[in-house]
Amino acid sequence: MTENNLEQFVPAFLNASWSNDVIMKMTDIFEKQTSSTISSFVSASLKSLITIEHWTWQMLSKYSQQWINLDDCVKFFHVLHSFNLKLISNNDEIQPDTKISLIIPSSIAWIDGVLEQIKSSNDTFLTLVCMWFDTVSYLAHDISDIVYLPTLLHLNSRLSREFLITDQYKFYLKQLCDPNLTQSVFNPKQRFYLKTCSFSLNVCLSSKSQNLPFTGAEIIKFLNEDYSQMILINSYTIDSWSGELLACIAHIIGLMCSACWWCELKPQYIQLIVPSEDTTYEHIFALIRLVSYQPYHQRISAQSYNDETVLIDASLGFLLSTVETYDLGCFISSQTNLPTILWSIAQTSPYDRIRVCAYGFLAEILSDKQLKALKISNNMCEFFFHILEQAWNHPTKRWKKITIQHLLKGIFIRACFVLRRYANNCPPIKMSFLTQMKS
Repeated sequence: MTENNLEQFVPAFLNASWSNDVIMKMTDIFEKQTSSTISSFVSASLKSLITIEHWTWQMLSKYSQQWINLDDCVKFFHVLHSFNLKLISNNDEIQPDTKISLIIPSSIAWIDGVLEQIKSSNDTFLTLVCMWFDTVSYLAHDISDIVYLPTLLHLNSRLSREFLITDQYKFYLKQLCDPNLTQSVFNPKQRFYLKTCSFSLNVCLSSKSQNLPFTGAEIIKFLNEDYSQMILINSYTIDSWSGELLACIAHIIGLMCSACWWCELKPQYIQLIVPSEDTTYEHIFALIRLVSYQPYHQRISAQSYNDETVLIDASLGFLLSTVETYDLGCFISSQTNLPTILWSIAQTSPYDRIRVCAYGFLAEILSDKQLKALKISNNMCEFFFHILEQAWNHPTKRWKKITIQHLLKGIFIRACFVLRRYANNCPPIKMSFLTQMKS
């Protein structure tokens, strides 16, 4: 499709006088875009695409009964959402600035218009709102600096004040603590609170934003009791989770994990969730049950930050932080099956950040002899140097939000030097490069 094909429909969208025929033609244009055509389509149609994307925010912000009950119009929103996810996952040809101009709302008034309707709107509207806000979070996960844009600062401030630290959020969270949880408890409003708000604030916190009205400790203290109960109860029934339950639990864990990392007070925050006097380690075992669930390993994605990827990523991150805080490496390696699970994840996961965590975890909990016995030295060294070089060559000197300084200290360095002692799998040039950077 050319710019003219798309451009001819834009005036009808702007004055809200569109017909079913116009909507269906627009839907058809976007449905035909694939991963191989989307780059050229965006390049040729950028001006019209920006207009259409802004139009969707304007329509959502004023919630017109004229369109929300039109099946063809709602279908167009769903198709455009799928298009936007393809847009975000294209990291080779579409520039970050282009993605930002298309996905991020440019007006605080649009954000306010949407949020003012959350508590009184119908399920169809809430479903679309969740899709649009989640898309923003997916992009912010990939391009972390955009959380400092005025519209996103405003969005996350309102989400934390009006939706997260509220009785309504706690009510929905308590529902997930019911051991006899039924599908009937799930609805779009609950999803907005537990998945969409948690996702947005998780991304905000993981980017080290200091602009929220609450501290990480305040968030953890507010949610911790129900959060811990939710993890413990549902960890025994993971094989029967619905997609809705998976989405909620994954993003709540992600939020709590980011809150622990916020402001570099990780040990202090972890102790709020896993008290030092708890010698049963029930929270640790619950998280191990989650990351051990093999069907989710097969759904980890390198292209999209799907719910399974979020769950494994956040659970592993929290587990590793807890083991480091309480020096539980020997206990984990001798009393659980986690090393075997980590080895499998490290070898097969297509999502690099999860592989980093798995390899680092193995280096933390296994002895030098055990690391050698796993016979993964070559993969581990090559992978580590691959991500280190990516960080070194990146303008921000970061890899997936992790600084070079963090990569160069602790568990990853120990792992590589241990493996170097046992095998000649790490090229001398790379070891020299590593030593030079560390010094």
